[in-house]
Amino acid sequence: MALSESKRKANNKWDAANMTVLGCKVRRERAEQFKAACKRSGTSPNAVFMAAMETFMAAHGEAGDAPEP
Repeated sequence: MALSESKRKANNKWDAANMTVLGCKVRRERAEQFKAACKRSGTSPNAVFMAAMETFMAAHGEAGDAPEP
């Protein structure tokens, strides 16, 4: 079932106020390899990035400081 126009607008408004995009540039071939490895492992690039971020933050004393969405 598709989102209604009002629900989509509400989601976009919440995202604009509460979310941000982190990114980095990588060679296209490496990115495709990474995406394929994630798919084979049954995960997503976003899940891998989130886990790495949490591990890094915990190692540097920043764990638990950010509110959950």
